[in-house]
Amino acid sequence: MTEPFDDEARRAILRHMNADHAGDNLAIVRANGAATAVAATMTEIDAVAGVWLARLDDGGEEQVIVPWTSPLTDRRSARVQIVEVHSAAQAQLAEPS
Repeated sequence: MTEPFDDEARRAILRHMNADHAGDNLAIVRANGAATAVAATMTEIDAVAGVWLARLDDGGEEQVIVPWTSPLTDRRSARVQIVEVHSAAQAQLAEPS
């Protein structure tokens, strides 16, 4: 599969997510397997998934891979998919246990 953007665009997306959306990153990892995370950094993005590194409350770290619902084709599709993943995470975290 052809990558949806070049390295410069990939780095810009990661930089933006980590600089401007730390809380969103945290919600995404908590809803996708790292429930005890206290912080999260998006470390990779490609056509099929986003990858985050979650820092856990016990000091450990866990990699969280979240697949997109459809393959990314460009930066706009990356934005759409990240917003979708974040919205789903918020909804999941708001549900009573």
